[in-house]
Amino acid sequence: MDGALSRMYTIFITGTAGSGKSTLAGAFSDWLRSQEQTTLLVNLDPAALTLPYEPDVDVREMVDYERIMTTRRLGPNAALIATLREVARHIEELAEEVNSHDVDFVIVDTPGQLELFAYRREGRIFTRYVGDGRKVMLFLLDPMFCAVTRNFVASMFLASSIYLTFQLPMIQILNKIDAVPKKYIDRIERWSGSLESLIVDIENKSKKVLMHLSREIAQAVYDIVSSIPILPVSSITMDGFAELHAMLTRVLSEGEMELR
Repeated sequence: MDGALSRMYTIFITGTAGSGKSTLAGAFSDWLRSQEQTTLLVNLDPAALTLPYEPDVDVREMVDYERIMTTRRLGPNAALIATLREVARHIEELAEEVNSHDVDFVIVDTPGQLELFAYRREGRIFTRYVGDGRKVMLFLLDPMFCAVTRNFVASMFLASSIYLTFQLPMIQILNKIDAVPKKYIDRIERWSGSLESLIVDIENKSKKVLMHLSREIAQAVYDIVSSIPILPVSSITMDGFAELHAMLTRVLSEGEMELR
């Protein structure tokens, strides 16, 4: 399939452990299918014990995480690194399986431990070769975690790092909005829309040393992160999915938000 002509759109779902990547992957695929869109669900986590969806392409069928951990006498994290490296060695096989499908959206569920995907060569190999046509990165935020100023600033730093690492258009997804008070969502959206508001709350709610550090980091990365839209959604109620689809369609079809 020729990437220049392909109508296939590929969505890589990333985020810290527990941010709801797999649940969002499955739920958004279900929602798209209910809107008469075709999808392909890809699991890139070789260590996943269970998934809340049935993957169409699954790296667990290519590599055996438990066997690698046992035979090489590795710990859990080292085994996961070795397993992802093994998958990357067979990237042509994985890419051929994914790209042979004629679907509207490929949804790629990345490994639970973000750092093993985002900060190693294998992650860039996957985003380069898996999926055809235009690609986008969804970076998931946990609103319970991000409702505290220092945690929000840390998430800003992480989002900007992922954005610069993969050089793909990105949308920040404020996930699990059904699980937290609305005031948390309003607070995070206010910080996302106004550096001044964020700085005021940092100065009012942080200890002196932490206040200076948080303020410096926020000011350093805000220009990058403020150009990345943030969208509240719920994988349980599917609130925000229509808006997410509209934003994805615009970004992917028009090629907006490319790194400048």
